[in-house]
Amino acid sequence: MRTKKAMLLGVILLLMVLLGACAAPAPETVTFPDENMEAAIRDALGKPAGEAITPAELAGLTELAAPMQGITDLSGIEYCINLTVLNIWGNPISNLSPLASLTNLTYLNLHGSQVSDLSPLASLTNLTWLYLRESQISDISPLVENSGLGSGDIVILSFNNLDLSEGSEDLEDIRQLEGRGVVVYYQD
Repeated sequence: MRTKKAMLLGVILLLMVLLGACAAPAPETVTFPDENMEAAIRDALGKPAGEAITPAELAGLTELAAPMQGITDLSGIEYCINLTVLNIWGNPISNLSPLASLTNLTYLNLHGSQVSDLSPLASLTNLTWLYLRESQISDISPLVENSGLGSGDIVILSFNNLDLSEGSEDLEDIRQLEGRGVVVYYQD
């Protein structure tokens, strides 16, 4: 009798687990601390203010253009997992960490930003065009760490805080990139 009860209890528990797994969870919403970033996302999605933005909707975005929109915080963009083109030049962005998981990016324009730390870009191995002109960059070693940057890819670094004197780390990093076939624009 005990084994039948134990088996019945096991079957009931299994059914409860299976039924619970099949129930559709309430859609998660993504919030953007930066209202300008949210406005750019809403525009790209054609989504009016006040409506929830879901991760599934953000995963559907492949391109985002939001130049000179006053964006300072990219938080929330990490849900745009299928972005291939991101054109956000002229925004006072300084933190690129929300971009670190956007490994489908091929085109990234951050011209005229406040970016100084490029380490989140080391994982973006599909980049073929990277525009970082007129930013606050003084260390480009994360670009050397990016194993995807290679032959025919373009990196624009002009007018940054780079030490371009002979023997400097920055110039050595540029030469390493060029040695892999990357076209690097860096003259100030």
